[in-house]
Amino acid sequence: MFMRLVSYKDLLFVYIWREFIVRYKQSYIGVLWAILQPLTMMALFVIIFGYVLKTTDKDYPYVLFFYSGILPWTFFSASTNYAIPCLAGNFNLITKIYFPREIIPLAGVAINFIDYCFGLLIYIILLLVYEVHITINALWFIPLLALLIIYTASVGYLLSALNVYYRDVKLASNFILQLLFFASPVIYSLDRVELRWKALLIINPLTYIIENMRRVTIEGRGIILWQFVIEFLFVMLFYALVYKIFTRIERAFADVI
Repeated sequence: MFMRLVSYKDLLFVYIWREFIVRYKQSYIGVLWAILQPLTMMALFVIIFGYVLKTTDKDYPYVLFFYSGILPWTFFSASTNYAIPCLAGNFNLITKIYFPREIIPLAGVAINFIDYCFGLLIYIILLLVYEVHITINALWFIPLLALLIIYTASVGYLLSALNVYYRDVKLASNFILQLLFFASPVIYSLDRVELRWKALLIINPLTYIIENMRRVTIEGRGIILWQFVIEFLFVMLFYALVYKIFTRIERAFADVI
């Protein structure tokens, strides 16, 4: 991907900047929406799933538990929602000039990563407010974040390409994301899940990523290395397969779209 995009890096940066400006154009609070949205969801989840339903028995504050799950999920879902219609929605551009088509869904990942960084600052502040002891294990957050970005980009490539050929993908996107939301430990702890269901949930890379992001930051625990290696290989294999398919079929996008 980097070899393909190196000649188009200026186009990529311009496209990211344009989409970022368009997103917050004529908005009164601008990028503060990137902070307000996860905070609002966190407050709602704290009330419903923390105090009413009590879906977690962790001994740290509900605020940290839910926000640490909402943050990566919001990045993934927002990037996916952007990616699915992005190729079909830019048919005027795709049918007129050639450029690596992955620039468009990749721009969505980049824009939402900027929003994620704003939300991450709030997460750090919350960790300080609640006096969480940060250990050296928190450095594992960086490779986990890299896995999240690569997996998100892979899903974006796959669904955006499929949506060019089958517009049912856009119609089914809300249903797909709802399934993934409940299959990811955003509102519950994986520790409370029965062993027979854990094996099923762990197939979803988001399960591993979200659970271990909590583990290394809030709980101060390290990751299990062999599990990380397996997850890393799975995500990279998935990315390589999806990217190969994407570059193979992108030549026909202009004809099909």
